[in-house]
Amino acid sequence: MMFKPLQTDRMYLSVVNQIKEAMFDKTLKIGDKLPPERELVEQFKTSRVTIREALRALEQFGFLEIKRGMEGGTFIRDPNTKYLNNFLNDMFSLGNIKISHLTEVRLATEPMFVKNASKCTNDLFLKSMAENIKETKEFVKIGNQKDARLCNLEFHRLIARASNNPVYDMIIDFIMDIMENKAASIILARKPVEQTLKYHERIYAAIRTKKHDDAGKIMFEHILDIQEALQSKESKEGNTRKRQSCTKPVLRMNRSMTRKGLA
Repeated sequence: MMFKPLQTDRMYLSVVNQIKEAMFDKTLKIGDKLPPERELVEQFKTSRVTIREALRALEQFGFLEIKRGMEGGTFIRDPNTKYLNNFLNDMFSLGNIKISHLTEVRLATEPMFVKNASKCTNDLFLKSMAENIKETKEFVKIGNQKDARLCNLEFHRLIARASNNPVYDMIIDFIMDIMENKAASIILARKPVEQTLKYHERIYAAIRTKKHDDAGKIMFEHILDIQEALQSKESKEGNTRKRQSCTKPVLRMNRSMTRKGLA
């Protein structure tokens, strides 16, 4: 028998933990199918409700995939960063994570990432970067700032992947997701997109010529430039909102005075 009977109050958590432990010690591998619900009920000595609650929790965390139909069942899947990214994006939406926080992390990490990537460079990586820059230029040329910006964000993901460190990749993927989903609309004018492209061309040139320190310095300068642009835009938007909020009471007062025949 793979699993043990439950002995705690929050029984569904014990189901969750035992299934995760079976994954961690490779008793369960990616693609394996869990026993049917009735067998899990018997092995864990618990109710169907507890089993279903545990399977739902594991599915939400990305450990399980539930398939329907004749070939269906509950399968072990390879967790990815999507679920962590969703949680962190929610934290950004709630205001617990701000753009300035992301900038601090980027300044502390991305110059190091690009230096490491330049040391691990190969023809495939250089080709991917060159194609990214070329595609960005084409979007800028036709005035498609939105897709040009998405290409610019992908440039940073390429560098993280080239470092051959999954933690780098996870950090940048999360930050770029927020920039894409939450901040991409802040600056879409041609000039800042072109400015970013110029930085990327300089970074690419430094990587290609194996000037590791130069690549890190340019990246640091690039991120600072982005932060200054974001702060400037956010400040202008904040002032606009303040002016709008100040005019609303006046408008309400004018309408009230009109109704009363005072104006």
